[in-house]
Amino acid sequence: MKDQTRDYLIEEMGRVHEVFQTLDKYDPNLTDALASLRRAAIPGKNDSGSTLDAKYKELIMVAVEAATGRGEKGKSHARKAIRAGATPKQVQEALALCIYLVGMSSWVDGGMECVLSAEEEFEKVKKGEEFTWTSEISGSAKK
Repeated sequence: MKDQTRDYLIEEMGRVHEVFQTLDKYDPNLTDALASLRRAAIPGKNDSGSTLDAKYKELIMVAVEAATGRGEKGKSHARKAIRAGATPKQVQEALALCIYLVGMSSWVDGGMECVLSAEEEFEKVKKGEEFTWTSEISGSAKK
């Protein structure tokens, strides 16, 4: 993995996620290429040229992960959407689209937990607490 790839991932994710670490172990070129694709779709904090605000990108990722049941089913992206200026109601509205388009299971299997994560993050922001990925919250029932 190139230094610029590592720097981008740490800047954006606060870490080099295990997914990238494991891939890099076997194919550093693919790691760099995937990070480059991610950066094209999700420009870094210091990148310019994006016309879609980070809040809306995070809301889209919440909906996609909840609809597909992937990753943390949108919970960390719900938290990041709050950090980017969204409200818990906006997270719920993004998930309402999933209910309409892919069914109630998207709400039951993860959507509701996204809204609860958004509410929790909203309170953390008000208290001035730092962001934590959902998977890193120990003892959380929302894990």
